[in-house]
Amino acid sequence: MGEIERYRKRALVATRQVGNLPRAGWGEPGPPDEQTGERWDRSHVLGHMAEMLPFWTGQLRAALGGATSLGRDDAGNAQRRQAIATGRDLGEEELIARINAGLTGLLGLLAELTEHDLDRKLTYHSASGVREVDLRYPLEELLVGHVEAHLRQLSELS
Repeated sequence: MGEIERYRKRALVATRQVGNLPRAGWGEPGPPDEQTGERWDRSHVLGHMAEMLPFWTGQLRAALGGATSLGRDDAGNAQRRQAIATGRDLGEEELIARINAGLTGLLGLLAELTEHDLDRKLTYHSASGVREVDLRYPLEELLVGHVEAHLRQLSELS
């Protein structure tokens, strides 16, 4: 089994987990994040997931189309912060629908990738600086693995 198939299987598991999320309300915020000190409740996590899936999928699609760099600029960071802050306004059902749409987009991206694409070099602009990565890095760290981490976070908040 190739890397892309492993990513696809993990994304399918995540899709099932999202479908099985309890509708538990927003709840209390979890413990402070070690890096930022922020405390997120379910609305923050779901709002972030609903925004980050299409954002990073779009970044990888651009890379497949020839872009050589990816990352969030000031507008992208503002979009992220707004999604986190306003998730509650959209409501749980809408956020979950957006997350499901984002996961469908991720699965579509995975269907288009080849194993060779994973070695494509990109310049990644992050809050901690600029560095060269291969395409598998954002696929793991910003999409599939990131979704899995937030699903664990949601289970801890429930």
